[in-house]
Amino acid sequence: MTCPSCEVLLERKLKAIPGIKDADVDHTTGTCRITADANHLPNEKRISTVIEQAGYRLSDSDAPTISFVAPSQRKWMEIGGSLLIIFAIYKLLLTFDLLSIAPSTSGALSFGGIFLIGLVAGTSSCLAVTGGLLLALAAKHNEMHQAETPREKFRPLLHFNIGRLISYFVLGGFIGVLGQSIILTTKMSGYMSIGVAFIMLYLALTILEILPKGSFPVRPPKKLSHWIHDLSESDHPAAPFTLGAFTFFLPCGFTQSLQLVALASGNFLTGGLIMLVFALGTLPSLIGLSAVSSTAKGNFSRMFLHFSGTLVLILAIFNLRSGFALTGIDLPTVYARGNSGDTAAAPAPTGNVQEVAMKVTRSGYVPSNLTIKAGIPVRWSIDGTGAQGCTSVLVIPSLNITKPLIAGMNVIEFTAPNRGSLAFSCSMGMVRGSFNVL
Repeated sequence: MTCPSCEVLLERKLKAIPGIKDADVDHTTGTCRITADANHLPNEKRISTVIEQAGYRLSDSDAPTISFVAPSQRKWMEIGGSLLIIFAIYKLLLTFDLLSIAPSTSGALSFGGIFLIGLVAGTSSCLAVTGGLLLALAAKHNEMHQAETPREKFRPLLHFNIGRLISYFVLGGFIGVLGQSIILTTKMSGYMSIGVAFIMLYLALTILEILPKGSFPVRPPKKLSHWIHDLSESDHPAAPFTLGAFTFFLPCGFTQSLQLVALASGNFLTGGLIMLVFALGTLPSLIGLSAVSSTAKGNFSRMFLHFSGTLVLILAIFNLRSGFALTGIDLPTVYARGNSGDTAAAPAPTGNVQEVAMKVTRSGYVPSNLTIKAGIPVRWSIDGTGAQGCTSVLVIPSLNITKPLIAGMNVIEFTAPNRGSLAFSCSMGMVRGSFNVL
């Protein structure tokens, strides 16, 4: 048993059996104490059947057991296998350069082009953020409601996607009317990414049972849990619906690029349709994740749980790194797209201005490390011909600079006030570079 929710689930199932007055389940020991009517004792086979239908089984402590692989050893083997599979898929995507494929939003004025962007975004960087949340929701829901049918498990995930579609239309419409004021700043997006990453990290560690059971110090009384469970049985869609709606504000380069398109429309209906069509394009991959997670059973359910937890853990670390980059803190990492080590020497000032140049390619920034002098105005020329996806927006968080890149030459002018390192990145913090300020 994995959590206190398992206790509530079994207690409710057992109390529904005629003759049982009370049931007290302890998930930490895997035991249950049943109080029954002496004049109407319940059938043991019925009790066993109900427990098995809830996703568990009775064990005889006196009976000999044979186990070729200890549960803890099996768990780490499955987590290790999940890591290998995820790494192999990642390397395959890198080999065929599928992580960076995305049409530029600068020419996506038709709804067909916007839908295509959504399709590509749903299989690349957009999935790292929204898919991570969906996986965490699915894994946690499956863990808490193991006795549900696949259709019942799929319902909250459907609510998640419905909430996402509605929010993209409504908030996209508001962007069209109200303008840029509704769009989060780069630093705010970074702080939000960090918060989301910590939530995903906690969920992943509890799903993988790396954090001990009941590690979260606040736990409501069991009676309150039963009362909350009564409410949950009404299938109220508010929680997953709200979570899906919340994804509109997450820092996805594709989303932010199309928010700019919606902003330029200056119209509620047009802005709403732009964001809705984009969200519809991302829907196939998210629905696919929902379907797989809701139909998992038995050993496959356990392995899917471990795979999901491992993937959520990786995405949490990945998003945490990107979140810090968006706040202007560039943490060291083993691998970062765009940080190839190429460094351009400090330019000789032309008049009173320093001229530096950089090119955006499918693999990142070339060069990714530039050298400038503090206190002297900088004219930064950027060839955005290869900009696509999240690289279509360039940010310097410390200077509050956000620049959508067009296909061709782009110019950013700024002055570095202090010596040290000045980080810049794409709008998601995935592709990174820096200025060495002398």
